[in-house]
Amino acid sequence: MKKWKRLSSKILLSHPRITVCEDIIELPSGENTDYIYFEGDNGASTIIVIDKNNKILLQKEYSYPPNEVLFQFPGGGIKTNETPLAAAKRELSEEANIGGDITEIGWFYTDNRRKISKMHVYVATQLTEALGTLDEEEELEDFWFSEKEIDELIKNQELVIYSALATWAIYKNYKQRI
Repeated sequence: MKKWKRLSSKILLSHPRITVCEDIIELPSGENTDYIYFEGDNGASTIIVIDKNNKILLQKEYSYPPNEVLFQFPGGGIKTNETPLAAAKRELSEEANIGGDITEIGWFYTDNRRKISKMHVYVATQLTEALGTLDEEEELEDFWFSEKEIDELIKNQELVIYSALATWAIYKNYKQRI
């Protein structure tokens, strides 16, 4: 497949949380079209946290756009000049006051049609206390589940966030390899 050619680019919206760009591109057919995407995203890290009883941490958090409280794995954005691992450690301490042995098990694109952002997936074991401070916009409730219970949450459409579902798929694949 041939790649597209960028002919021009402009910023449509610049905000501290998001930059929206529009490019004029030439398609392999020779036709020109405009394409809108998000720029400047450093990606994110998410963590499957496993305690000594093999229970896995899911957190409930309010999500404004759908106006729902949803299950998710701990994690969040990677700051400028921060590694994905450092972000995973920071987010885990901020969101769950947990540290431990953290291993990367994979990654996925979060929205390949609109940005280049990757979600890095980690597993945390040998848990320790690591005090952190939640962001002002975060209020989280912790729940510990077995793998089977998480599979049931998915089956019953109680775990419905794409990033959590992709994270779970990467984790299940990882488990089959070890």
